[in-house]
Amino acid sequence: MVASAGAFARSTDITVQQFKVKASTSITIGQAVALDSSGHAEVATASAGDVSKGLFCAIETVDNSSGSAGDKNIRCAGGNSFVYMTAGGAIKVGETCKATAGGKIVADTTALGANVVLGRYFGKENETVPSDATTNDVVIVRLGL
Repeated sequence: MVASAGAFARSTDITVQQFKVKASTSITIGQAVALDSSGHAEVATASAGDVSKGLFCAIETVDNSSGSAGDKNIRCAGGNSFVYMTAGGAIKVGETCKATAGGKIVADTTALGANVVLGRYFGKENETVPSDATTNDVVIVRLGL
């Protein structure tokens, strides 16, 4: 198997939730997803997302770019799921991650501080000894803390 963003990395502790998609929004499989103030799904960024509502990984692509809020639904991984996501920069094994532009993930050097933590970086597919990630690597992330 070749790892692809949005796929489950392990088959245990999988949590899948469904949310209504924000108006004029398109979300691609593997992107980090946040919920807006109305509880609608949108692509998570460094500034979009609220830990009290949760952060997720899209496990399907949904295009609601021409729709109103709630016209379409999206399924997302959450909880303690292990998923493949795309690195938006360098990440060291074990570091906590946050969302960045385009729904990718980067290291969160201020864990539990001002940023919203998405999960923890575990490594890449089929590694016996995990290695650090670089930009655009498809990596395993355990969602949640």
